[in-house]
Amino acid sequence: MKKIVFAVLFGLLCIVSCSKKAETAQDDTIIIKTGLEAEERTGDELKIAAIITVKPEAIKDILPIFQAVVQGSQEEDGCISYNVHQDTSDSTRFIILEEWESQAAIDFHGNTDHFKTYQKASKDMVVKKEVIKMKLVY
Repeated sequence: MKKIVFAVLFGLLCIVSCSKKAETAQDDTIIIKTGLEAEERTGDELKIAAIITVKPEAIKDILPIFQAVVQGSQEEDGCISYNVHQDTSDSTRFIILEEWESQAAIDFHGNTDHFKTYQKASKDMVVKKEVIKMKLVY
């Protein structure tokens, strides 16, 4: 089961990464081009996949909690992306995909009021949680 979850997460990250065209500038800064926009990346960005399984009776109750943490997180300095996905084959399983500019941004995120509120509010709803920290290799 872990291999399937990892394969799904890896596939999602590949789709996101492969949908962008990357070039390397002379100073080794990676330039990601998406459509008409281009943003400079240093390669220090970190991605997190948090796989969270909730009690079946908690599915509806956790959705507004997820919504609040997503909204607060997306407004943070250093947050590139932060979204919650629901597994289509297991409605009790949610995957939070995050991308941060640096470890410092992740550390800051862990101390925000909206993240602490999310942790406290979801504590009794969550039955299993796995957090995978990743960095871009290629």
